[in-house]
Amino acid sequence: MNTLDAYRRLIALLPIIILIGAPALAQNEIERERNSLRGIAEMGFTVNIEANVSLNEKGELEISSIKQQAVDKLREAGLTIVPDREIRSSADLPFLYMHINTMDAGRGLVPFSISLDLYQPARLTLNRDLQTSVSTWQTGLVGIVSYDRMNVIGESAVGILDDFIKDYNKVNL
Repeated sequence: MNTLDAYRRLIALLPIIILIGAPALAQNEIERERNSLRGIAEMGFTVNIEANVSLNEKGELEISSIKQQAVDKLREAGLTIVPDREIRSSADLPFLYMHINTMDAGRGLVPFSISLDLYQPARLTLNRDLQTSVSTWQTGLVGIVSYDRMNVIGESAVGILDDFIKDYNKVNL
């Protein structure tokens, strides 16, 4: 076999080598996110809902109801949730941030997305140790419902907390 044939075989194998390594890198990132939950004793929790005017008028998504159900679920799982006033007054506390985005697409359909991020205090060493909050763990989902099934959005929002609770317990219990 000559050198040219050897290079051709190597080039042919490169995509396979890259594809084999990609899941390992992704798995490493998942472990890093999960490990960022280690040792967190308490956290805040906030919910933000974006909806266009027609959905707001329907009043189907109540932020206070979704938030209370979520806080209850987190507390039932043994997590300590800090009151909002403490989170607003301190940059040193981690907090879970849930963002729900909905849109009235017409024809009775409502696409939605839900993201859940854990923000923790961090210092940016490359920026003179500026203190800020950074997302260290996240998950999300997308879906679509009909007008008569808008309750699924709130149920999904509370349900997505299972991912957080599972990962939190995996590194803290």
